[in-house]
Amino acid sequence: MSKANKKTEEENVAEQKEAAPSAPQKKSEPNVIYIGKKGVMAYVLSAVLQLSQSPFVVLKSRGRAISKAVDVSQVLINRFGDGKYFVKEVNLGTETLQAPDGTSRNVSTIDIVVSKKA
Repeated sequence: MSKANKKTEEENVAEQKEAAPSAPQKKSEPNVIYIGKKGVMAYVLSAVLQLSQSPFVVLKSRGRAISKAVDVSQVLINRFGDGKYFVKEVNLGTETLQAPDGTSRNVSTIDIVVSKKA
């Protein structure tokens, strides 16, 4: 590839970056896994990966997914842990959400901190 072609490719990439509107950057919290609609094992494997790189992981959930967060923590500890992990902390709470029709609803939340044993 000649230098002229390389320069035009670099210019094209730069132009695309300038032309593309920047989407708002979502701040991802380190060591936090948000539990939602996926299967339990998807979250368990994600937690195992996080725990291989850090000393703890936080499983966050709300509403109907709270039971799935508890399932994830127990599968992680009892099946994948082999005595390596434990529940360090559990935080319960309530969030008030606004419905599209203007009414407010209370939704329960849970944060489960799973940590490595020393």
